[in-house]
Amino acid sequence: MNRSRPTLGKVALAWAIFLWAAAMILPQLGPHAQAQPAVKTTVVALYALLLVGTPVALFAYFNQAWRRIGTVPNKAAYILWLSLENVAAVAMLALLAYPVIAFAVARLR
Repeated sequence: MNRSRPTLGKVALAWAIFLWAAAMILPQLGPHAQAQPAVKTTVVALYALLLVGTPVALFAYFNQAWRRIGTVPNKAAYILWLSLENVAAVAMLALLAYPVIAFAVARLR
């Protein structure tokens, strides 16, 4: 059985489709705008799925990249660049998780 693995390109495409679909489906901000409960549930489910899939794809990408250190000609520059990518990826994951944490804290109060 040949399974498709989550890659950074697939995850980025999924995020782009999700954000575009959310912009088209969700109502504009206004005093009387309400989204249907099914739409809200679908958006939350897709967000949760992408929130899980993104770290998996990032882990696979960085694992493969760090194992490639022995084959690159300029190890110092490669390690520096990969370290900067790691910091940016962790910051991006924190930005993605912030709305979930803020929502959970607001609901639990």
